[in-house]
Amino acid sequence: MKKWFVALSVLLLLCACDAQNPISREYRCWFLFSYTDHPTSLLFTAVQNPGSYAYVTTRGDGKKSARHVTVKFNDPSVPLEDNIIRTDLENNLRYDLGANNDIGLIIGCTNFDGPRAYDGSCPNCPTLRAMNWSGNRQQVTCSQCSRTYSLDTGNIISGEEGSSLMRYNCAFDGTTVRAWN
Repeated sequence: MKKWFVALSVLLLLCACDAQNPISREYRCWFLFSYTDHPTSLLFTAVQNPGSYAYVTTRGDGKKSARHVTVKFNDPSVPLEDNIIRTDLENNLRYDLGANNDIGLIIGCTNFDGPRAYDGSCPNCPTLRAMNWSGNRQQVTCSQCSRTYSLDTGNIISGEEGSSLMRYNCAFDGTTVRAWN
């Protein structure tokens, strides 16, 4: 009886902890980007400056053609950045950018909580579409359902109730930006 009680207690504790965990597990997220190999990338500006964000996408399989990591900063005056992945280490990594690699991730730095990564697609719409920068460019809006999300919290700030943005772990250690779940 005591073993059963302990097992049930552990299970309940794990469920309670998972309910508090804001990291999405619906889609696989795995992304690494090296400062050593791309020191001028806008992505490093985004993760180090509160209120700065960038859309990150990838294309190419790393074997038949060169892999590209594109970065679109939340400042409309800054052109799209195309980083060609040239090292064997980076080319051999599997890049999974959440729901859709073509839509990608939104990676940046919140005003209060450091580096953050979100899925770039709306969690409340059945059709995967990239959201658009809006407001002060620290928000994104879905063109399909018209919900607007805060990039500081991931929460809906305008539109119908629904799910918050899908969030992934994010870190910058001075040499590498990582996003994962």
